[in-house]
Amino acid sequence: MTNYYHVLGLSENASQQEIKAAFKRLAVKYHPDKHAGDVAMEEKFKQINVAHQILSDEYEKARFDLKLKYQQFASQQPKGYSYRPTDTEYWKRRARDQYRPKHVDYKQNALATLYAFGITFIIALVVMSGVWMKQGYDDKQLQKLLAERRSTYLEAKDSFESGDYKNAFQLMTSLSYFRTEENEMKDFKDSMLEEMTLKGDAHFNANRYHEAINLYKMVLELDTTSLLYEVKQKLAKAYKATNQPEEALEIWKDFLVNEYEIIGSLVQIAEVHRTEFNDLDEALDHLLIAHKLAIKRYKKFYGKGYALVINEATVPKSHYKLYTSLADLYLQLEDIEMAIKASEWNKYVWPDSVAAYITTGHAFLASGDVASACKEFEGARSRKYKLDLPSVCK
Repeated sequence: MTNYYHVLGLSENASQQEIKAAFKRLAVKYHPDKHAGDVAMEEKFKQINVAHQILSDEYEKARFDLKLKYQQFASQQPKGYSYRPTDTEYWKRRARDQYRPKHVDYKQNALATLYAFGITFIIALVVMSGVWMKQGYDDKQLQKLLAERRSTYLEAKDSFESGDYKNAFQLMTSLSYFRTEENEMKDFKDSMLEEMTLKGDAHFNANRYHEAINLYKMVLELDTTSLLYEVKQKLAKAYKATNQPEEALEIWKDFLVNEYEIIGSLVQIAEVHRTEFNDLDEALDHLLIAHKLAIKRYKKFYGKGYALVINEATVPKSHYKLYTSLADLYLQLEDIEMAIKASEWNKYVWPDSVAAYITTGHAFLASGDVASACKEFEGARSRKYKLDLPSVCK
């Protein structure tokens, strides 16, 4: 029998606080998300979860402790000893019994049988009565436990509806696991973080960034087992929109460490340095790193002649943002030639890029080529973009 205390690394006198703390520590360490494809780690995590479910439930824990004590008692008992006669003794006894006169007292046998039957019946009756009493007691205890758990669920539901998400989540987490008759409670717990995320998204889409930040941070705080990159991405953008660039940078740097959307993260970091800190050199360094990674990707998938085959359907959207930002930065640095080159590449891959036409137009104006500038501005307007032409183009 598996010793669930040993599974959690605890002694058999461990308190509920120790059991809960050990489960949290081991669940984070052995969670399948951290060991993708490792069957042994997945089995270990399942065993840890089962151990926690048993030991955190007072009723199940009591039953397990009883079984454990019985097993330990049985293992400590000395093995029984039985006498087995030698072959010589056996044949002597058999020869002696063969010539012993036999007398059968049928009345005495009948009484003995009846007596044995009566004793057996009484013992069976006592045992069954004990079983029925125990079953009745267990049923009452179970109903009491279910009522207490449902009370906790209803309290958590009220907290959630009133906006006290953290308290609601903690209450539902304290229930640990759910029985078959508690599917409603399980569904509620499973939907809590998703609903919080959706409410955060609603605030984010309505430009209520501070409210979105509060919800996203709480989701990340409560769900420590998932990576939740999309939530972190929106949180970073909300930080940037609320003039908290340092917090946004921390998130995008963490993306780089975990190799998530590397090019997109480099572009976001560059934009923060350019627009928030006015550090154009640092911004350019990040964009050029992203550019080299993009070219490496093109060559890997399409070969050296990648420019002949790629188009907007085969290039990630983050690359469009990369070359748009690069063109704007070159223009800001007054590197007209490179600004035009970056914009021309944008127009080649994304023919309807209005931003590329506008950036190229300003680059030509800065170089004194008014005719080419006006042509680029007209290209933007022809793509249904409302643009007031510079006075030199009217």
